[in-house]
Amino acid sequence: MTRCSLGFLLISSCLTLLGCAISSDEATIDQYNQFAIRSAKLELWNESIFRWEQILEIQPQNAQAHNNLGVAYEALGKTDQAIESYKRATELEPDNKYYRFNYRKCRLHVRRNSKNQPDVEDEEADFSG
Repeated sequence: MTRCSLGFLLISSCLTLLGCAISSDEATIDQYNQFAIRSAKLELWNESIFRWEQILEIQPQNAQAHNNLGVAYEALGKTDQAIESYKRATELEPDNKYYRFNYRKCRLHVRRNSKNQPDVEDEEADFSG
């Protein structure tokens, strides 16, 4: 076998192994995502969060996982974490209207709730009467 043929064989083997690893990761990501979605439909938000975080360990640039993680955090009332997840999803895919909508909706919800919160002094005044 010539040196050139051996080099080609080595490169081909590496690319094949890399391809197998990528498809294996994709299968794992798909399984985690499907499980997370089923969990979310059952309102098992902590399980969904766990699975979407596993996806992000494998594929940190996965905008869909960031967005879905935001939905789960928001469902649990963890709005700061939801906003960060939505923000990351929109940074990764700025043209995705669903990610932008979720991000804006969550920020608006936080603003509205902060305006409707009575001041501590107002609460004391209500109870002292």
